Amino acid sequence: MNKRRQLSRLPVSQHFYALLLKAYPAEFRREYGPHMAQVFRDCSRAADSHKKPVVLMHFWLVTVLDLAKTAPKEHLDNLRKEKSVMNNLRRDVLALFGCIAIVVVALLLLNYGRAHQVSSILLIGYVLDAIVVTGVVGNFIVFLLVKTTKLNPLRAALWTFLIVNAVPANALAVIGSRIDPQFRLAATMIGYLVSFLFWYGLHWMWAQSKGNQRLAEEGGQ
Repeated sequence: MNKRRQLSRLPVSQHFYALLLKAYPAEFRREYGPHMAQVFRDCSRAADSHKKPVVLMHFWLVTVLDLAKTAPKEHLDNLRKEKSVMNNLRRDVLALFGCIAIVVVALLLLNYGRAHQVSSILLIGYVLDAIVVTGVVGNFIVFLLVKTTKLNPLRAALWTFLIVNAVPANALAVIGSRIDPQFRLAATMIGYLVSFLFWYGLHWMWAQSKGNQRLAEEGGQ
């Protein structure tokens, strides 16, 4: 109620300017509206102090022309931001499903090769095994880091996949021969090395494509 009473006491010019401000996007009004209203009040008082209709008319002409020029621009910028957010969301969903598809295909190949003793698949079984394990864990961690922190996505992927590949590789190097008499250390190390290069390489290519898209969007503006 107090706020309504304060508004009712404002001069007609300020009420009218408050209506003009509604031409701007809501987010823009929330951030800059109070400051713009304060500037308008100060400039309005200065124009009124001259006691000349010409000065007052010039003040209103400049005010309306400025609004007519800047309000459409702010709406256009707002649309571009919304479009950029939607594009990023689609790309994130695509990347997520792409990683899931790679893990599923690798797992199916691995199971098929073991079930049917396909030598060509068993030959790369260590790589497929590492890709499945580190793909699930590593991509989940990278996704959480990127969405909950301000870390650089590519740097987050680098350190995450270094760790999620190094930890099981070193653990298997220590206990692998104890739990499996046929454990092959060299093949396991190569598998996790290839896994790291594979996943980090995908994230690097993804970062490059996002950078190129950003440059194209900026160039289009």
